[in-house]
Amino acid sequence: MSAKASILIVDDEPTNLKLAALTLNALYEIHFARSGEDALDYLEENTVDLILLDIIMGEMNGFDVAVQLRKDERTSRIPIIFLTGDRSEETIEKAFESGAADYITKPFRQKELLARVKNRIETETLKHDLHVSWETNEHLLEIINSHVSYVKTDSKGIITEMSPSFCEMVQCKDSFVGMNINILKSGHTSRELYEELWNMIEQGKKFSCEIENHNFKEGTNWYRSTIIPDLDKEGEIQGYIAFYTNIDDKVQYKHDAFTDHLTGLNNRAKFEAVMNEEIYRLKRYKHAFSIILADIDYFKEVNDLYGHDVGDIVLKEFSKILVENIRQTDIVARWGGEEFVILCPNTNTEGAGALAETLRAKIEEYSFSDVGHKTASFGVTQCSREFDQKILFSKVDKALYQAKEQGRNRVCTL
Repeated sequence: MSAKASILIVDDEPTNLKLAALTLNALYEIHFARSGEDALDYLEENTVDLILLDIIMGEMNGFDVAVQLRKDERTSRIPIIFLTGDRSEETIEKAFESGAADYITKPFRQKELLARVKNRIETETLKHDLHVSWETNEHLLEIINSHVSYVKTDSKGIITEMSPSFCEMVQCKDSFVGMNINILKSGHTSRELYEELWNMIEQGKKFSCEIENHNFKEGTNWYRSTIIPDLDKEGEIQGYIAFYTNIDDKVQYKHDAFTDHLTGLNNRAKFEAVMNEEIYRLKRYKHAFSIILADIDYFKEVNDLYGHDVGDIVLKEFSKILVENIRQTDIVARWGGEEFVILCPNTNTEGAGALAETLRAKIEEYSFSDVGHKTASFGVTQCSREFDQKILFSKVDKALYQAKEQGRNRVCTL
């Protein structure tokens, strides 16, 4: 790579191009493209070290551009950081599935943009240096051990080797050589994933997944793990090598994108994504589900009489009551303001109504901090196969309106 890395910024919004350039121009050689087509034309004659690629553009979106880049050997290895204003889980997952090295949500913060770009450039520089070392440097193994986090096991999962980088990443002082790889399990990863993992690697296939493992400071971390069979000279499996990359930041960004920061519940975006999945399952597999819409009665009085700080405490305590009294399979979210919504999978109107009545009673008997007793009204409806999200929420909203019209502190179903 050259002394000054080059970056191609692809965005159809001049404001975004200007802001990105102001942030990066002092450290990098910057080039611009106003569309996906312009980017591909530029790369026909030029090369760059990194591409910042907007997802939503005119005729050719960022995903389409990425597909074309991956098809061309000259551009297939250029790392891509997607720029997107869409925080949906589906878009984020599609970005990584299309080969993104990273993504940044818009409007981006200048410090975050600079840090992400710097990290990616340094990583690519390291990869380049390692490639050169592979051909010319007799100390390649030492370099790999210093920068690549991996664990080797025998065919039964007993650890035979740990790279220094891995030990540093999981913060272990002592070697675990001779112990079973299960020592890394956090207990938070599903048994089904481990079954799929072993089924694949015992067939001699590579397996990649996102997994939450122990660190050895009484916590856990998220990793992107790739496990490959370690073959002997005859091609027989003698063990396995697991490579780990810490993805705590990625997991945290996804969490933040779908979490209501006041209550810790799912936010509206997350709930809408889950609800769309349930509507799809209903239409395809006839799996019934219902939703409950709850509203704290006369909540405006709390803010007016006691202030918004007390109002926030009431919202948090209300959220806790909901979480503690719904079923494990139910999904609860803050819909907005003092409204909350619960999705009840495999549940008809009668079952959801019974749950709403339990919640109503729990709230009525609870004494909230500073304000004492409060009540809530509930609307309940069951989704039908002909419903979409808009129709479903219109119906449950009518049920909630009826509960309020009939005097509040009650459950109405439609």
